[in-house]
Amino acid sequence: MCGTSLMLAQSKPIWIIALFQICAATTFMLLFHFPKWMIAGFAGMVVVATLSSLLVKPQGTAVRRIPQSSPTRPVLFRIVGLGIAISSISCVCFLLFGFVIFMNSWNDWHRYEGQPYHVTTFQVTRVYYQKQSKSVDMYASGIVDGQREWMSLQPYLGTRPRNEAELDERVPAGTSIPIYLFPELKGRSRVRVYADTPPAEAYHRTAIKAANYGLTGLGICVALLFVLTRVRQLCFLKRESFPEQFLTAKNGV
Repeated sequence: MCGTSLMLAQSKPIWIIALFQICAATTFMLLFHFPKWMIAGFAGMVVVATLSSLLVKPQGTAVRRIPQSSPTRPVLFRIVGLGIAISSISCVCFLLFGFVIFMNSWNDWHRYEGQPYHVTTFQVTRVYYQKQSKSVDMYASGIVDGQREWMSLQPYLGTRPRNEAELDERVPAGTSIPIYLFPELKGRSRVRVYADTPPAEAYHRTAIKAANYGLTGLGICVALLFVLTRVRQLCFLKRESFPEQFLTAKNGV
């Protein structure tokens, strides 16, 4: 709601604007594979915010309207408006992406925290390249300590192969991959690609970094919004509102 035209549009159908926000956010979150509960929560927030605005606006005192007159400094007004729009989008990005990265790393950290493991090798017997509706699943079956195991190949490959033939070429049968084996877990979670930092500690570090960077970026954007909102008010001040010293200095007296 940072655009001036949107804030001044008291008579426009606010539910159409809310529906547009929900559709745009849902499309964006589906493209980046956000959890369904998060999509539903965001849609609920938009509905609650819309209902709140409908209840508050008729009172006339709870919401301070932007002056209807034209800005006395149109160039500064446009620059500040652009800054407010960028800061608002940045707030959403820091909050949304920071929260997703934090929650994923936090859940993975607790999944591997305290679990016994040992370092061994994964002997690839076959790789699988399965196209899904919005992504590609790449995994392999192999032998670990004499038993059949499964592992995800994305952390090992880094970049995504274009097709199954390229995957077979990059990870042929018989490839030995150093791994961490968690015998008490199930499925592909039992096998993690070896790195200098064990999985639990690595996920914990990522969660802390996501929280620190996300909150810091969010705080900076909120501070910028506060400052820019104050500066925007100056764009509507009349000439008679300025001190006499400012006017005489401008006239060269």
